[in-house]
Amino acid sequence: MVRKKSEFLVSFLVFLFIVALISGLALSAFSFLYYVRQRKNQEALFESLNKKISVLSERISRLENSLGPNSTIDKYISAANFLSNTATDLERIIEEIYDDPTTGYIRIFVMGQENVWVTFRKGDTVYFSRELKPGLAPYKFYYFKGPSIQTQYSIQVPRDCTIVLGKPGMVCFLVYGVGTKQHPTKIVTWKDARVNNLETDFSLYIPK
Repeated sequence: MVRKKSEFLVSFLVFLFIVALISGLALSAFSFLYYVRQRKNQEALFESLNKKISVLSERISRLENSLGPNSTIDKYISAANFLSNTATDLERIIEEIYDDPTTGYIRIFVMGQENVWVTFRKGDTVYFSRELKPGLAPYKFYYFKGPSIQTQYSIQVPRDCTIVLGKPGMVCFLVYGVGTKQHPTKIVTWKDARVNNLETDFSLYIPK
């Protein structure tokens, strides 16, 4: 009886050992296959990333070549700047040489060596507000009729507008009256910080 129990126990242990061995081999095989699959996936991922990095590097290299000195884009930018400056200079030249005696306008001369902020406004409407450099400003402020040729330097303002000066006494107004050509009819140096009414304060002649 005891011998049969011992044989049964030994057989049972042998069976457990065989089951454990088979399970271990199965798990090892599964782990190996999982490792091989993950490795292939990682290799495929690394290969894809390397391709993308290579493409991006090539694009960056092309972009650097396109943006570098004497590149195509650099030439386009230089040409655009040249055309822009040429257009601006041309408008200024046109504004300087063209004069219509049927209009009336005012020019500004800033004295001294400091910039002066000048604002033309009427109520809540601002027609011009900018810091002007010393010397003759390129702008013409038309108080009677608009100019025949409109440029960025042609500013039309109401005859009864207000002018605010950042530095009183440092601005001269050159008044080109209606019916005159090239030469100002009067020069006004304003001592206050504000011109309340352009027409009345400057005694402008404006045809009815």
